Amino acid sequence: MCGILGQVNRKKEIVPELFFKMLSTLGKRGPNQSGDFFAGRVALGHRRLSIIDLSEAGCQPMFSADRNSAIVFNGEIYNFQNLKKALGKEHRWNSHTDTEVLLVGYEQFGQKVVEKIDGMFAFAVYDKKNQLITLARDHFGKKPLYYYLDEEIFCFASELKAIIAHPEIKQKLKIDELSLAKYLFYGYVPSPNSIFDEIKKLEPATTLQFDLKNWKIINQYDFWKLEDIDINKQLSETEILGKTEELLRKSVEKRLMSDVPLGVFLSGGLDSSLVAKYLAEYSSEADSFTVCYENSNEANEAAYAEKVASTLGLSCNLCYFEDRLVRENFLEILDYLDEPLADAAIFPLYFVSKLAKNKITVALGGDGGDEIFGGYEKHRAQALIEKFHYLSCLVGAGKKLVAQNNVYYKLFDSFKREFSQRQFIFGSGSFLPDEAREIFKRPLDLELVFAEARRWERNFQQKDLINKSLFLDCKIQLPDWYLVKSDRATMANSLELRSPFLDKALAEFAFSLSGDWKIRQGEQKYISKKLAGRYFDHTIVYRKKSGFGVPLDKWIRAELRDLFQEYLFIDNGFFNLEYARLLFSQHLSGKYDHRFKLLRIFCFNYWYENTFA
Repeated sequence: MCGILGQVNRKKEIVPELFFKMLSTLGKRGPNQSGDFFAGRVALGHRRLSIIDLSEAGCQPMFSADRNSAIVFNGEIYNFQNLKKALGKEHRWNSHTDTEVLLVGYEQFGQKVVEKIDGMFAFAVYDKKNQLITLARDHFGKKPLYYYLDEEIFCFASELKAIIAHPEIKQKLKIDELSLAKYLFYGYVPSPNSIFDEIKKLEPATTLQFDLKNWKIINQYDFWKLEDIDINKQLSETEILGKTEELLRKSVEKRLMSDVPLGVFLSGGLDSSLVAKYLAEYSSEADSFTVCYENSNEANEAAYAEKVASTLGLSCNLCYFEDRLVRENFLEILDYLDEPLADAAIFPLYFVSKLAKNKITVALGGDGGDEIFGGYEKHRAQALIEKFHYLSCLVGAGKKLVAQNNVYYKLFDSFKREFSQRQFIFGSGSFLPDEAREIFKRPLDLELVFAEARRWERNFQQKDLINKSLFLDCKIQLPDWYLVKSDRATMANSLELRSPFLDKALAEFAFSLSGDWKIRQGEQKYISKKLAGRYFDHTIVYRKKSGFGVPLDKWIRAELRDLFQEYLFIDNGFFNLEYARLLFSQHLSGKYDHRFKLLRIFCFNYWYENTFA
């Protein structure tokens, strides 16, 4: 896993000292080696976390034999050995890396090499002859890639912090107020936008080229269309379970490719337990790591994780996130983030990554299992609301009967909204539209706020409502929220995280199955539970889903109270401070739970103050 950086100036030569400063911000992504390449107005930089071929032959930027092409690459290409064979024996291989295979693949296939690779990746290739820079990001967006373009500078990087370290760029940037409005609802900023008006994220499964001669972006296209998959109604349950297990087992196996120690993050939940099961088949001595809380039974999953590890014969490392450690870890990961992200689960994930790094450099995790196989209540709710939409006339009356902080109020409020809006309001802990209008000192246009969700909903070809709900999560929630959380929490500790459930072949098969196989007679994750039932007892498979439990409500009232009070009420011109005070006082009273709303305000204010101070 690595950090990449590139800059092209239209007229002036690159200033190496400034470029090195920008590259140094990516140091935690790649502590093992720093590489750079300068060619007048073009510069490439790379920070390396060595995973495969630890020798200097794997250093980047890496150059083609004729030195016409140079690549900087972040990620892993799992099928690189097969691609290497397909590229023929004419090339004299200088390393055992997937980077070299990717570069030779570009020389043979050009931009369309993305259609032949399987893995997690963000890369850039500088093609000197054709004066092109090709950027690409993997199928699910596991690896990040931002870019900036104005009349004088084109710049791209793994993280925003590297781009805004350039003073000429930073002074031109403004907060994108539409992105901030989106953040209030989502808790993150959906691609292709960022929190800044002139910096964009390359969307998942997308590649583009920057034309240096004509100074513009060209040839942008989606190279993988999950939305076009048709449902296969011919398979029996036995065949479906057999195929799912085969694909998941292969997905875990291919992600064991590593020349450094590897383990698994184990919560005792369904998805991480299945990943651990197949990992144990290949590496029974692997370490597992679990976060636990001494003073929170609600969030503590250690007993389940220990039980799974014992069943599989894996060692179980319990990482105790004690109350006295909350503030320290809270601030450490917030200081690393370079864009507002309101997800409390990032704090214990950062903590367990910090401890796991003492033993391993690569970890497997269960990300994606819910989005592929129907793990959230909203997936079921979406289908039910559409099915009983004729009852919408009763919603207004029901809404009046409950208090605004009641869980049913959000259900009633969401009932009348479009499918794409409901998807990211219901069940997310977000502000409701009326609440967002209270806190945000700007006009709110929901059509614009949820434009990406509506676009992806229109693109989805199936009529299956559950699959449509899953698809929207795969296109927005995963790449811009959960995978950002996982990437930053692990890379802040120079640790690589791999997600077997987010395998291209497994996802394609999952979306070829109707939603009834994922949520059957109200039972969520039917397929996953059937598979897990082969290996784990009922208490593991059918226990109530708790997610990545975090006692944030308690922390805001105790360990983090002073910190929240310091940042919630900063007058930066964006939020209604009186409404923020009301939410905070209500939460402190214990009668209301505003933890997710308060976290959204806090995280933005903290980021804003530390970015523009």
